[in-house]
Amino acid sequence: MKISLKSTNMELLDSIKGYLDKKIIAVAERFFKAEEPVNLDIEVGKATKHHNKGKVFRAEVNLLVGKKMLRAESYGEDLYEAIDLLEAELENEIKKFKARIKTLIIKGARSVKEKK
Repeated sequence: MKISLKSTNMELLDSIKGYLDKKIIAVAERFFKAEEPVNLDIEVGKATKHHNKGKVFRAEVNLLVGKKMLRAESYGEDLYEAIDLLEAELENEIKKFKARIKTLIIKGARSVKEKK
C-alpha cells in the first residue's frame, strides 16, 4: 500500500499523523491485503484562510484500487471531527465497492449455471 499525506493551509503535526494512522490508514489496511496495489492519498487542512468559525476544516481521501478510484471528503469544526466523519464515509465507500465485486461474481456464476 502506497500512502501519501498532504496538508493545506496548516502544518501537519505528529499528533495529526498518528490520528490519521489510527483512523484512516487502519480502515484501508483492514479491507485490503498488503500485496494489493492500493494508493492512498490523504489531504487535511483548512478549507479557507480567512474563515474562523463553522466547518472550516476538511479531510479528503482518494483511494486508488487498480483502476477504480474511491473518494471521500468531509468537513468539520475541528480537524479531528473532520477525520472521524471521513473514516465513516471511507468505510461506506469501501463496503459498497466490495459488495459490487461480490455481486458481479455471483451474477457470473448464475449465468454459467443457467447455460448447463
